[in-house]
Amino acid sequence: MPTQRRQAAHDSGEDIWDRVAKAGEDGLPREDAIGRNTPAQFERGKAWIRDHQCANKKKGFVLVHGRYTATNNVDMCKLYASSRLTSLEKQAARIYKCSLANLPKEAQSDLTVMLLLKTCNDIFAALKFLKDAGFSPQAAAEAAQEKPKASTVVGRDRKTPGTPGRR
Repeated sequence: MPTQRRQAAHDSGEDIWDRVAKAGEDGLPREDAIGRNTPAQFERGKAWIRDHQCANKKKGFVLVHGRYTATNNVDMCKLYASSRLTSLEKQAARIYKCSLANLPKEAQSDLTVMLLLKTCNDIFAALKFLKDAGFSPQAAAEAAQEKPKASTVVGRDRKTPGTPGRR
């Protein structure tokens, strides 16, 4: 009995890319972008597009307002990136809450645990500007350009929002 070969990610990806790129700035909803691919082939194809095709074609591949688009439209790319970074922040918080936050005190000295905690805190710190601006890249950019207010407090020792136990 012959076995069916799984379709290569680049085959699915090229098929999806061609269809979405042909749609132009209007993009395509998932049901049209998927074409003849199965849902699993669609997911693998999208990953291949983002890993390879975007660099090859010098274009973004974004999902904005439920439509896949191959574009260099700055506003669409900013909106997509903001949405994905919001998701990343939520995922990092969940990872922290479900696997690291409740470890016993003796585990806190484990070097691997320390590295994982630092990584989570670094993610929280890196996304702080966007989070404080409601994940609006425009508002975060404007806030980053403002002069920092001079503090009258010198060296207060307190926890910052990204430290363990604050999530």
